[in-house]
Amino acid sequence: MKRLNKAFILGIIGLSIFGIASCSYEPEPTTEPINLSFSTDTLQFDTLFAERLSITKRLKIKNPSNKAVNISSIGFRNQSQAFQLTLNGRTQSSFTDQLLLAEDSLLLLVSANIDQGDENNPFVVRDYLEVVNQSNAQSVVFEAWGQNANYLSDSILSCDTRWNSDKPYVLSGVIQVDSSCILSIEPGTRIFSATETFLLVNGSLQAEGNLENPIIFTNDRLDEPFASAPGQWGGIVFLEDSKENYFKHTTIKNALFGVNLNIFNPDNEPDLTMENCFVGNMAISSVISLNSDFAAVNSVFYNTASGTVSHTGGGSAYYTHCTIANYFNTTREDPAAFFSDLAYDNDENEILAPMEVQLLNNIVYGRIEDEIEFFEQQAGNLTLSFPHNLFRSSIEILSENNSIRNQEPSFLEVGKEDFRLREDSPAIDAALSTEITSDIQDQARGNAPDIGAYEYVEIEE
Repeated sequence: MKRLNKAFILGIIGLSIFGIASCSYEPEPTTEPINLSFSTDTLQFDTLFAERLSITKRLKIKNPSNKAVNISSIGFRNQSQAFQLTLNGRTQSSFTDQLLLAEDSLLLLVSANIDQGDENNPFVVRDYLEVVNQSNAQSVVFEAWGQNANYLSDSILSCDTRWNSDKPYVLSGVIQVDSSCILSIEPGTRIFSATETFLLVNGSLQAEGNLENPIIFTNDRLDEPFASAPGQWGGIVFLEDSKENYFKHTTIKNALFGVNLNIFNPDNEPDLTMENCFVGNMAISSVISLNSDFAAVNSVFYNTASGTVSHTGGGSAYYTHCTIANYFNTTREDPAAFFSDLAYDNDENEILAPMEVQLLNNIVYGRIEDEIEFFEQQAGNLTLSFPHNLFRSSIEILSENNSIRNQEPSFLEVGKEDFRLREDSPAIDAALSTEITSDIQDQARGNAPDIGAYEYVEIEE
């Protein structure tokens, strides 16, 4: 009998396999209408600034039956241009003739892009995604809130510029307030900044909100997880010629740092005063002050990945009725508050100058053992007064001057950045009475005020 060549046999097998593989099987779709299921009945986008693309969301379309379905069309009822669909790597406004196998699903990627409108107030854009098989039309609501804005990119502002609350301001790049110029910001104004955006102040920045209409500095992504993430923009930098800067009822959050003073004019007259402000959720610090003068009253500085307030290279730091609280959910070594007569500039040049620190009626607390530290390179450079504070510290002297050490302040809910006091807080009635007659929420302080930014009020939980 003639033997078959091994290579010949393998060739025959290979051809057979190729022949089988080349015969694709495509199931015959049903001619009956099928009710498909969707991962949601309403796909919503948080407020978007006009002309800014949203994050991408997902919508699953599932065939629950045991038969294949031919989806004849996927598209918007009102042919909206606000929403963008991507399916199998193709981005289009609609799709046709999509085969959906039994018990399988299609994944639609969806983004929103809102056109500039005529309204200053937030507006809603709504359309309906219709999915049709065998004349059976099903729909999913698509909804996005839009917001018109004033857009500024890499700009030097005109002198005596005034921002108002009619429309928010969306910043990108470097925005500068020139020397001898003033940027005034009215109550209720909202400023949103893109990644790596910095506001540089060579002149003066005067932002005066009120309790009902605070001024807000934050990032320009309002959808989670960006809306509550630190480090989403740069921060506010005050440079050498800057003076007479003032914040009241102002919130600064989600940046690398809140305010960074590099004024190099330590005359004990505050270069920046903050009153009734919230500054926190920073990737670095809330306040960085290098050889500058700073004052804060009735303000909260909170939750930073590094030290929360840092004053180095001399100057002055005056904190009265403030809460400096660092419960940031990460490991850190830097204390919530740090004061030093020594610093180094960007060129590693030593900066050594006298520093005056006045701490009155403040809470300085957080997760680590020492949340306040002092460093004196040259004897006699550091002048410190600290009556009626609540500290977390191993420094025994900080128990003097009617200050309290290492007693939990009993904040209401640090996980939600709520640093109001509970009824068992040792800070209640423990402050020294001053000319400051109300707290951060304009609550009257009375004759026996509380330590920190908040007066205790009974809260219904």
